[in-house]
Amino acid sequence: MNRNSNRKINQDERLSINSGLSSSLRKKYSITIIILIILSVLSISLKSDKINSNIWSFSVELKVTSATLVLVFLFWLPILLPWILSQIPQVQGSLNWLREQGIEEIETNILRIKLKYGVQEASEKYEEKISDIGAINLTSQETQQQLEGRYRDAIALVDPASDIDSTEALKRIDQLAGYYDTVRDEMPYGHNRTKLMHEISSTMWTLIPKVINFPVYERLNSQKGGERLSAYKHVEWNTSIEYINLLVSRAVGIMEMPYTQYAALLALRRVVTNNQFAPSKSAEIINILNWSANLDYMQPERRKLMIEIASLLKTKA
Repeated sequence: MNRNSNRKINQDERLSINSGLSSSLRKKYSITIIILIILSVLSISLKSDKINSNIWSFSVELKVTSATLVLVFLFWLPILLPWILSQIPQVQGSLNWLREQGIEEIETNILRIKLKYGVQEASEKYEEKISDIGAINLTSQETQQQLEGRYRDAIALVDPASDIDSTEALKRIDQLAGYYDTVRDEMPYGHNRTKLMHEISSTMWTLIPKVINFPVYERLNSQKGGERLSAYKHVEWNTSIEYINLLVSRAVGIMEMPYTQYAALLALRRVVTNNQFAPSKSAEIINILNWSANLDYMQPERRKLMIEIASLLKTKA
């Protein structure tokens, strides 16, 4: 799903909340209540006359009491509650405050992870020189060797003396993956959310080399964006061509969400930089990237990165 679609969905959700229940839900709710009110005052009875007929007597009496109406209201409560809360500014303000507190706690915990395991400098170098959209400027004057030099500078800052073991490193990566999912779900689209996502992904990248037997395929096929992000960071660090087909499919089209698609493109760029492909494979990837870069909804930062990767492949061919 692309960013424009995400933005439209978020706008539709906000519109639905601000304007109350959606028309279809209002209609269904109203019809349900009206039917129950009518039934609550009716008593339906069907009987046969025993004197004039040998047929068994049959009687049905249907009553809907006030208790029934309460139960139905409770049944609808999960749908009604968000709308009710949205009508109370004080409650809405409190919820927003709690959400902001949660995001601040995530920021604090990310910094703690960086400091505890000696990866703060490496993480910041990675954000500044490699992952940040504004830092990517692969012009004709910048060769692939210079690009790899950026990675070497960041890799050199990963503390080799850190005593974090593989189990602990994977646990922290999972924690960061959970933070990513929370940030994506709860923070509004904008610079602050993107910046926090960069911090999460860069910290993941610096912890990846500490993990032995990283479950790459399992994470690549996960339904959770944070786990897929960790897999892309692993591929970006290890630059294995084993995952090239899956990586290309995730880096183009609409199979990934915008930020994780960007992470897949970063991984693809480094895999392309560090490996040699057969001419036919290079041509295949170039065609796919050029097709995706020309899609109307593709955002500039991803389009630019696709064009850069295709250019790298042409240079290496």
